[in-house]
Amino acid sequence: MIAVQELSQVASPLKLTGRAVFLISGGIDSPVAAWLLMRKGVNPVFAYFDNYPLCDQAAESIAFDTIKRVCEETKISGAKTYVISHAPDLQDILSKCPPKYACILSRRIMFRVAEEIAVRENCQAIVTGDAIGQKASQTLQNIVAADCILKHVHVLRPLVGMNKLQIERYARTIGTYPISIRPGVATCGVPTDNPSTSARRDRLAEVETALNLEEMVRRDLENARVSTIR
Repeated sequence: MIAVQELSQVASPLKLTGRAVFLISGGIDSPVAAWLLMRKGVNPVFAYFDNYPLCDQAAESIAFDTIKRVCEETKISGAKTYVISHAPDLQDILSKCPPKYACILSRRIMFRVAEEIAVRENCQAIVTGDAIGQKASQTLQNIVAADCILKHVHVLRPLVGMNKLQIERYARTIGTYPISIRPGVATCGVPTDNPSTSARRDRLAEVETALNLEEMVRRDLENARVSTIR
């Protein structure tokens, strides 16, 4: 078990030292990643990519509840949250691109949108709950292939070397675990049985020529809903 003292040493509160866009799914990992860096003084702007109707409608409320819990734990109020309708992006990807690349292409679109939010909100980084090997999009090669499209900010992954049990222990300690296992938690929305785990950057760039990337990003940002967590 992770001792309370150990948690305190890992994430002792500091004054706010910068801003980042935190990608939140409502699952177990991303709220823990957010908590670790918020406790280190990183001021959050949250982004939730909504896959409804390709996932359960309850997923959004689960994501918001994890955000509220993390903000309570870190004593941060007034955090801005963007809700981006991601289902149209997935539909474009699935109709125009090879299914095995859908997961990583989805990730690259999310990063493009998150980067635009970061620029708008004067953020220095994007934060994710990625841990090496947990999902098809989280192999080392796919992580590099996703990050390479960013031009203005870097991606921080505080959980990158943790295993699932370690992450779950943190989630239980900060109180997000019961929320993240509620029925309806977000899924990736990509129905493929054989996702690529070693996508090449040049191949992804070639496949993406079938997509109007600028229009997809513009659509996502124009239709985004923005709220403030109190």
